[in-house]
Amino acid sequence: MFNGLLKFSFYLFLTAGASYALHYTALHFLELDAPLELVNFAYKFNIGISFLFTSTTILLSEKLKDQLGFIFLITGAVKIGIFIFLIKSSGFSTDKSVFLHFFVPYLVCVMVEIIYIIKILNRTNFSNDR
Repeated sequence: MFNGLLKFSFYLFLTAGASYALHYTALHFLELDAPLELVNFAYKFNIGISFLFTSTTILLSEKLKDQLGFIFLITGAVKIGIFIFLIKSSGFSTDKSVFLHFFVPYLVCVMVEIIYIIKILNRTNFSNDR
């Protein structure tokens, strides 16, 4: 269980760190006037909330193995709701020109979550429950 949590943490931080480095480099290389506070916030939020929700799912995976898919779907909806609330209340601009600054970190974190949840579900033996 804790071994899985360490692996997930490593993959999440490695993937998100590489994505952030590419995103940050692209913004500076192309000299875009993108607000770096927005990019930094999007990565911090998505990494933090993905780590929190998925680590909780990993720790509870043995007890709630029948509900893992539903838990993943619910946490995804909650994550988007919290993100939208924080963006609206913090005063960041949310027009089309900055959409990718929100979407890239979200997509990277969700892909790592999905891959790891699939690994957990593939290891789970549902036939022994009967």
